[in-house]
Amino acid sequence: MTMMDYPTLKKLFKDRDKMVRLFCLKTALRDNVPGIEEFLKEGLRDERPEIVAAALKGARRVEEAEISGMVLTYLESPNLLLRTEALFALEGKRSPQVKGALCEFLKREEDANLLASGIRIIGTYRSPEFIPMLKAFLTYEDERVRANAVEALGDIDHPEVPDILKALVSDRNNRVRANAIKSLWERGIRFGLNTLPDELRSPNPRKRASVAYILGIVKEERSLDLLLGLLGDISPTVRNRAVLSLGRVGTARAIGHLLTAYPKEEEPGIRDNIVNACLNINADLAVSRLVEKFTSEEDARVRANLIKSIGVTRHPKTLVLLSRALRDNDARVRANAVEGVAMHDDQSLADLIYPLLNDSHNRVRSNAAAALWKLGGMGAVITLKQMLRSSHKQMRASAAWALGEIGAVQFSDLLQDLSNDADPDVRKCALKALAKVAKIA
Repeated sequence: MTMMDYPTLKKLFKDRDKMVRLFCLKTALRDNVPGIEEFLKEGLRDERPEIVAAALKGARRVEEAEISGMVLTYLESPNLLLRTEALFALEGKRSPQVKGALCEFLKREEDANLLASGIRIIGTYRSPEFIPMLKAFLTYEDERVRANAVEALGDIDHPEVPDILKALVSDRNNRVRANAIKSLWERGIRFGLNTLPDELRSPNPRKRASVAYILGIVKEERSLDLLLGLLGDISPTVRNRAVLSLGRVGTARAIGHLLTAYPKEEEPGIRDNIVNACLNINADLAVSRLVEKFTSEEDARVRANLIKSIGVTRHPKTLVLLSRALRDNDARVRANAVEGVAMHDDQSLADLIYPLLNDSHNRVRSNAAAALWKLGGMGAVITLKQMLRSSHKQMRASAAWALGEIGAVQFSDLLQDLSNDADPDVRKCALKALAKVAKIA
């Protein structure tokens, strides 16, 4: 996209049309043009909420006192969007004027989401002067507000704070308890940790998930075994948190347990996190175990899922396994391997994919064509045109899908022709692809 120079933008910005002004603001911010402050000031003076909101987004980038003062006035706006943008525009700004305005904002604001965000921002100051205010929010009805207040208190170095946190270890809310125990542990105080094993027996999945989160932070001697026990929890939220925490604990012994849990896991996102956690713990060992797992796995569905999860990580050390999977006897595995290789976005890998253009399976062939197009390789278009002329409807449908993924306008005519195909499934795929091309264009 061509950059627009400052004089041209300045001239355009004098136009009072809303869409023109929004375009100028967004372009000035995108291109980081000199004199951006001038655009922001004018935008903040505009009375139309859409333009003010765009200017407030831009105000996050600048430190000029005059602009900060203008932003502060919008903390009192009756418009929720403008108050929200004003609040986020002040994040990281540390002048006494901003601190004072944030305190006043927290005293009068009624929206719980904004209160929680404001408390989080106040917490970044790590200042004892805010302890009385944060304590007042510990009894607030909204749990997000209370949890953020606990977290903010935990970041303040003051002798009063540990006793406040200890009282919250037995709080009714799991996130409040978790933040309190975590903050105490970070101060070298092991208060509340002995309650964690008992809390894992709670029927409340949120409580169990919070314990899994804490175990990943504190890395206690028992953390590993307790987290491994949660890999079979009935709640997907708990299982996912256990996987993420095992990745943080970083013990190599966990890799084998995680890969044993992989075939039993029904949630794709958790499966992806399992592979990612293994690679985070020890990439070389994880790849070695993944190769063993893939080679010994007889269930093609599990192999296909495993390759899909491996591709999502984009980890360079997994290419050895993805290359092997390109030659697997199951089409789903090969198709997922093609997608995994393409995710590395490395043109030098195109040679690995070329042979798959002649694969017998429609999905593998279409994936290879789409991948090669994205990697800049030749041959994709010829293959897709051959597929479009195939007597097999699956080949034609897959070609339509690939053209939609490629998203190039020059193929619209091909898709238009295919939208009149004799087969209804092919027509449906062609229309979906046309819609995608139009959206991308």
